[in-house]
Amino acid sequence: MEFWQDTKQPIDAFLKMFEKCMVDPELSAGLKKVNQVILFDYTQDGPDCSFWIDTRGGKLTAGAGKPSDKPDLIMSLSADDAHRSWSNKLNPVMAITRGKIKVKGSATGLLKLAPKLKRVAELYNEVLQESGQADKILK
Repeated sequence: MEFWQDTKQPIDAFLKMFEKCMVDPELSAGLKKVNQVILFDYTQDGPDCSFWIDTRGGKLTAGAGKPSDKPDLIMSLSADDAHRSWSNKLNPVMAITRGKIKVKGSATGLLKLAPKLKRVAELYNEVLQESGQADKILK
């Protein structure tokens, strides 16, 4: 991995980012409309390198590892490409068409949030700054 020292580090950062997204009024409203359990699978970097979000029924929850319910959508990519994507430096639609992100299930709802990636990147950069990882912020 180019950006991370171990497989726990990216998952911690991504979960903190989602915690911020869940309390942001615009992003939380958009996430609730997705109405799916989504697994972000970075296990090509290590067996425990994954996390999930559950946006069903108007609730927003997230956790490390695999969800207890079967995911509706699995996004598989490297933790480094996830870092680029959350930093708004990797276009998810282009990454899917080029095979950098593999999708199992319908990503239509999630891809509708692509225009909001700039705001997600701002929150993600806040997380990196707050956790002493400002050196990972991509310019």
